[in-house]
Amino acid sequence: MQVATEIQSNLKNLRYYSQKINALARQQLDLDVKRGHEIGIATGAGSIRFDSLGAIQSNCTWIETYCDNIRANLESAIKQDKLLHAEELEDALLTE
Repeated sequence: MQVATEIQSNLKNLRYYSQKINALARQQLDLDVKRGHEIGIATGAGSIRFDSLGAIQSNCTWIETYCDNIRANLESAIKQDKLLHAEELEDALLTE
């Protein structure tokens, strides 16, 4: 499979950025909690903010799941290299 290496590279990038986004969402949550202890938090805005940051982290978990699925499917596709054009190879050998 000619593009497998490029897919693997892009998959690695997706995982990296998903982990980075997850860490940044957690960092913001920690900053908000710390600031909230110092000066308080408006409950309405805080609820929306914390829900949003939690949803971002949850989405990053889903991205990891999708990346695992992409990897598994890529491995399956790569395994088909030897079988994909088997008939063409047989035809070529018969005509020689």
